[in-house]
Amino acid sequence: MLSKSKFIKGQQCHKALWLNINGIDPTNRPDESSKERLSAGNEVGEEAKKLFPGGIEIPFIKGSSGFKDMCDLTMDAIISGSQTIYEASFMKEGVFIRVDIMHLSPEGWNIYEVKSSSNLRSYHKEDASLQWYVLDKVIELELNDIYVITLNNKYSKKGDIDIKELFSLHHLSSFVLSNQANIKDGLDKIQHATNSNIEPKIDIGSHCNKPHECEYLDRCWPRSAKDLNSVFRLYRMNTDKKLSLYNQGMDTFEKLDTSIKLSSLQLNQIKAYEISEPIINKTKINSFIEAVDYPISYFDFETFTDAVPIYDGQKAHMQIPFQYSLHIQDSIDSKHKELIHYEFIADINEDPRRAIAESLLKNLPKSGTIMAYNQSFEMSRIKDLADHCPDIASDLLKLNDRFIDLIIPFRGGGYYHHDFGGGFSIKKVLPVLCPEDQKLDYKNLEISNGGMASAAYKEMRNQTKEEVSLKRKKLFDYCWLDTYAMYAIYTKLQDCIK
Repeated sequence: MLSKSKFIKGQQCHKALWLNINGIDPTNRPDESSKERLSAGNEVGEEAKKLFPGGIEIPFIKGSSGFKDMCDLTMDAIISGSQTIYEASFMKEGVFIRVDIMHLSPEGWNIYEVKSSSNLRSYHKEDASLQWYVLDKVIELELNDIYVITLNNKYSKKGDIDIKELFSLHHLSSFVLSNQANIKDGLDKIQHATNSNIEPKIDIGSHCNKPHECEYLDRCWPRSAKDLNSVFRLYRMNTDKKLSLYNQGMDTFEKLDTSIKLSSLQLNQIKAYEISEPIINKTKINSFIEAVDYPISYFDFETFTDAVPIYDGQKAHMQIPFQYSLHIQDSIDSKHKELIHYEFIADINEDPRRAIAESLLKNLPKSGTIMAYNQSFEMSRIKDLADHCPDIASDLLKLNDRFIDLIIPFRGGGYYHHDFGGGFSIKKVLPVLCPEDQKLDYKNLEISNGGMASAAYKEMRNQTKEEVSLKRKKLFDYCWLDTYAMYAIYTKLQDCIK
């Protein structure tokens, strides 16, 4: 039996679906962001039901007869005259679907698929097309229109949620009807592949990551793709071009044809690998350092998002800062013990924006450089805080005039080490410039990335005081390292030009 999710997986890759159906363990487990999306989907689904209140909900029933039981309950609801049904279940020609919302209009049943994203995506349209394909075979139904419901990211909460403003409705009947032949063809091919006893042979390609990263990625891709000299490591080369080189036998730096056009950074990457030494451009590093004024404020935000806004002035999936870390270096001669450190985590029971805005204005020095890693993120959050706090907006926006991005000397060709592996994130650069320093190792932290930090903060909403206290400490440890790491990296850059 084929479900909606399996159909979408099969459209992306027959092999991935075959492996899934045959119980092969995934090599790439979902990360925190995947879990967050699942939770958001459930939350948004519940809110969308308020567009058509008073409906009958078909429960999910486990067990060997569960699918048939859900379908029977759905038919009972239709026959008994229900006007609105949530999670209506149908099975035709080996395909099982659950419809988020069905609502009966004078012209027939309108079908609504609910998505937690803010944009209509191509696979949402395929999802809706499959729904129609199955529903059109149910003789008891007179179908009218089909819609996909997404979140409206222009809507800003003010008081109680305005359900009609929270969502955007995308009318897809014309597309869905014109897509039915493609759905039938896709189903035939998917069912043929999955009914086979032989694992399908599918070449790796851009489809391995679109629309979702495949859970079997490491099973299919060559292990050498993670080697430092793999063409898949080349900085800012698009996937299709990398695949083209790989398929031509140019899978490593050594095999690249000299006629291949490469950027200066890609050439640095190859050269650094060949000589096993960093490529250092002291002029570029010095130019960066000369733009820095003391005191230096090493600064980093942590943020969370809510699919459904809970605070006034909040939009769907809006990045809201709840934590920051700040290390201040007064002068070029300042050492670790002389650094000033400030940290802040907002009260979990309140909108954090006013408190965090006032705190950073209080603790950031009135002059000097504010240093961040990928500064556009921090600057955008400060702009958001200024929009939220108009009475202190001027002071907040002045901060953005003082930012400088620590990634510049790396991404700009000032320093490249072969162990960067074609990336310049702080977690790539830090262990290379500061090896064997345990206090600078993210692997020693229980919370070790922004996704985990966001999830941890939101979990605190439903935790005891003791659990919250422990979680706050772990969050402080993580954010502290983000800013102290910047100080450590900048110090190493200064050493390079001495």
